[in-house]
Amino acid sequence: MHSLRRTLSVRFSFTMFSALFVIALWAFLGARRILRQELDRGLAAAAHLEVSVIADRRALPRQPPTMDPATFRERVNRFVIVRDRTGLVLEVNTPLATALPFDSAALAAAAAGEATWSTTVVHGEQFRSFYLDLGHDLPGDQRVIQIGASLAPLEAAARQVFLLMLGTVTLGTVATTFGAGWLSRSTMGPVEEITAQAEAIGPGATGQRITAHAQVEEFNRLVNVLNSMLERLDRGLLAQRRIIADVGHDLRTPITAMQGEVEVSLRHPRSPEQYQQVLHSVLEEINHLGTISDALLLLARIEAGELAPRPRETDLADLVDRAVGRLRQRVADHPIAYARDGIGAAQVDGPMVELVLDHLLDNAVRHTPPGTPVQVTVAGDSGSVRVTIADEGPGVPAETLPHLFERFYRGDLARGRGGAGLGLTVAAAIVSAHGGTITAQQASPTGLAVTVGLPRRPGQPVA
Repeated sequence: MHSLRRTLSVRFSFTMFSALFVIALWAFLGARRILRQELDRGLAAAAHLEVSVIADRRALPRQPPTMDPATFRERVNRFVIVRDRTGLVLEVNTPLATALPFDSAALAAAAAGEATWSTTVVHGEQFRSFYLDLGHDLPGDQRVIQIGASLAPLEAAARQVFLLMLGTVTLGTVATTFGAGWLSRSTMGPVEEITAQAEAIGPGATGQRITAHAQVEEFNRLVNVLNSMLERLDRGLLAQRRIIADVGHDLRTPITAMQGEVEVSLRHPRSPEQYQQVLHSVLEEINHLGTISDALLLLARIEAGELAPRPRETDLADLVDRAVGRLRQRVADHPIAYARDGIGAAQVDGPMVELVLDHLLDNAVRHTPPGTPVQVTVAGDSGSVRVTIADEGPGVPAETLPHLFERFYRGDLARGRGGAGLGLTVAAAIVSAHGGTITAQQASPTGLAVTVGLPRRPGQPVA
């Protein structure tokens, strides 16, 4: 695993080094070219000046013969040679110039009237020469003047420029490295603080939020995302704790009832009829446990995507008719009114929607006193179908309505909820899988009304 801070520093430093090196190399090559151009112009100017001296019938200015070659190159660095058309030396400004060779092609070009530059090598040292025909200023003169200069001083100056540039690159890279380190620390510092605050949030802790650098525009979104995630985790953790407590209570109740029935029956001998009554009571509690288990498994399959709806063209009015008929067969002490509109068909999974209707109808009669009317209404439009199941029971408090579809929620004590708290949760999961909506509100004048909205076509939003 690589450190982002180190990676940023290295990459930024390498980028700056590369850029500075390219700039320095370009500057060095440019400076070297300029020096060469200036040397060529200097040689040409010196040649024309010497031609003027010769034209005035004056001798070439001579340098002291005692000056050693190194000093001459450093102080003067101009070798003046007058040659004939064959290259024979006729006159020089210093004895050192006699050893300077000539370029026969450049000499011939100059004799033909063309000023020419040439580079030759003497004992490993390069010399730059300019050739000019004296006949240019002295008509009829057959001589050629050669002005030479050693390139060693120029190369020395170029090396000095290169070393200066290299030093600049080195210093710039070192400064960039320190700057990149500071920049990476200042950039990653807030991330490390945010990480430290996130790591400090212990398991099981709720209500804690990240506050580091939340006011900084660049980190505000990251902090908001993390805090939103923490908020969701808090809700999930609290819901999990409540679910564990409630499911423990729901499982404990039938187990305790069965245990009590069996213990009482074992204390004294009983008649076969009494043992049958105990077994019937135990069987009811076992069915209760089976209902809880089936509902939990169904929820798990729906939420995992293993039990996805298979929509087909279905007449919802027929589904409601069958669900109401089944309820009337099971329950005789609740009058059930049913009103329907010509709603036509919709693309839904029939068995899953019937399960929703059975849960809602069962919830309406289970949590209301005997004789409480239940009203079932089916209506729709071109885009959706709505099924409303309303009762005239005691209803639920307003603060309980948003939690009715949470699993194992026990806030509706006024309705005497006796189930496992999963019927409405299963119904909500199935409706959501269809892309529909399910809502609960206070009925008029009393009671609870649950409305299910289903789209006529899959993927169509329900208003």
